[in-house]
Amino acid sequence: MMEKQNLSSLKKAILILETLAKEPYEYTAQALSAETGINITTIYRTIYQLEEEDMVVMDRDTKKYKIGPNAYHIGAAYVYNNNYMKEIEAILMEISEKTGESVGLAVRDRDKIISLIEIEAHHAMKMYDAPGRIYYPNKGNYGKCIMAFREPAYIEEYLNTHTFEKTFPAVLTKKEELLEEYAKIRERGYSESIDEQAIDVIGTGMPLFDHKGKIWGCVAIAFFRADGWEQHLAEVRNVAFSYKKKIEQYLP
Repeated sequence: MMEKQNLSSLKKAILILETLAKEPYEYTAQALSAETGINITTIYRTIYQLEEEDMVVMDRDTKKYKIGPNAYHIGAAYVYNNNYMKEIEAILMEISEKTGESVGLAVRDRDKIISLIEIEAHHAMKMYDAPGRIYYPNKGNYGKCIMAFREPAYIEEYLNTHTFEKTFPAVLTKKEELLEEYAKIRERGYSESIDEQAIDVIGTGMPLFDHKGKIWGCVAIAFFRADGWEQHLAEVRNVAFSYKKKIEQYLP
């Protein structure tokens, strides 16, 4: 890629940090250059400055860079900038204890869907979802559930201007399929994700609305497929919805 000469030094640093916040969450300098379109000399110069501020750290064995502790500290401030997030996290922990499954919360922030809280169940197999991850509106409960309740004009424009990768066979990529899926979610009042984020990963999503009635976020429960998973899916969804009003009373 050509060097992005029109970007300021600050914007280049932000672009590097945004790239490190995406899978696989660690990159060599060469991979960062290829991904961002910033030439390798500028990559090294910018990373050096980010390392000095603990925004980026390098794994000495792999020579790959990843988000540093100061960047995490700043991100954590976003999550806890309001006291109500602590209350919601306590409720999600209670849901996780009752269901025995992993529970998380993602919110709509302008055009992005961002996970804020992830509570891992105590199983041998782990989901390893991390707070701060960006989700796409064509797969998984966070993305589909939040997008389904956006304004119709926004949904139409977004689907007309974006394309999606079919990462797993169950993932929807076509506009018509997604519009049908969103309609089902609105009709049922919840979302389901089966083999979309990973094979044999099952989940359900509960939409959350703010005091103006606008979609604010989604609580999702996920688990690995086992015998009787259909009944278990309904059971964990019922548990989640029993806390819906309690969570929404904390929303702005």
